Amino acid sequence: MVCTFTHTYRKLEPKASRLYRTRRKMMRKTLGILELENKPLDLPGALCAPGTFQFPVKRLTVPGASARNIVDGDRSIKDAYISCGRQLESEGAAAIIANCGFSAVFQAEVSAAVSVPVALSSLLLVPLVANTLPPGRKVGILTYDANKLAEHHFAAAGWSSEEIAVSIAGIEGSESWRQFAEPTPVIPPALLINDVMAAAKSLLSADPAVAALVFECAGFPLAAETVRLETGLPVADYVSLARMLIEMSPSPRHL
Repeated sequence: MVCTFTHTYRKLEPKASRLYRTRRKMMRKTLGILELENKPLDLPGALCAPGTFQFPVKRLTVPGASARNIVDGDRSIKDAYISCGRQLESEGAAAIIANCGFSAVFQAEVSAAVSVPVALSSLLLVPLVANTLPPGRKVGILTYDANKLAEHHFAAAGWSSEEIAVSIAGIEGSESWRQFAEPTPVIPPALLINDVMAAAKSLLSADPAVAALVFECAGFPLAAETVRLETGLPVADYVSLARMLIEMSPSPRHL
């Protein structure tokens, strides 16, 4: 007995049509951002700037959350993060992020309080980036303040420095660092790019084993392409995280 196979073919959509349909689906999904009370950067390419994403963004300020107290580890704002996360979900957010990597400490509580994907910190990207590298190479983390970023932030993001080798550098002491702590930061793009680039160069000089970078600070995506061009290294940041989160999140059923 000879088995024969009948192949069923479906007419493929033109590539342009498939891309259009994909973008339409993404545009129907809204990203929720839990923001600090400090005014976010709205420069082109920044996380909270209009036009950075092709999908809608709903921004919500977390009462009591500032650059200073979240970096200093103030746990009293946990309930505010949970409440605001629930509000974003109730208002239609398909996924939720934050605009400070130090908010990783609230990752478990916020994700437990809602039913949509949550990724409060770009530190969640570190295991993914680490697994793209050859053995013996490290992930470099560029942060707002290297003196404040600690093991408990890594643990909240689901990994430890014992499991994943990392090197860390920050922009502490720079003018950008000082401005980010102000209620309304005034940071020209050239200044921010220069400060982030200086931290990157310092990190790579101190540890040549670094083969990819993760930006902890949500203000750093503005400098990402310059750092990629100058260092030749991959760079993952909050904008990378936001796009990935929206792509993986389901579309609202009623749309």
